[in-house]
Amino acid sequence: MAGGTTPPGMITPLRLFAALCILAPTVAVIAVPTYNTATPKLGGFPFFYWYQLLLVVVTGILMVAAYWAMKIDERRRKEFRAAAPAEPAGRDGGEAGA
Repeated sequence: MAGGTTPPGMITPLRLFAALCILAPTVAVIAVPTYNTATPKLGGFPFFYWYQLLLVVVTGILMVAAYWAMKIDERRRKEFRAAAPAEPAGRDGGEAGA
């Protein structure tokens, strides 16, 4: 579906990518036992500190990627809605005063 239009209500690869970009840093921060250590040291800082500082930068990059993915997906959804034929009047099943 690359480059095409996207019907509303469909989970697209771009939306899945955006969700993973948001979820990955959240899981990385919550999983404290994976980085709760003093070694190795980098520039005199224990692993615990430089991991968190690195995670700030990585999170920023992933949030920008998620934003761009959602923006592209929304544009495709708008194109789909604009290209879809308009629903005929009176499709609700009957006349209002009858």
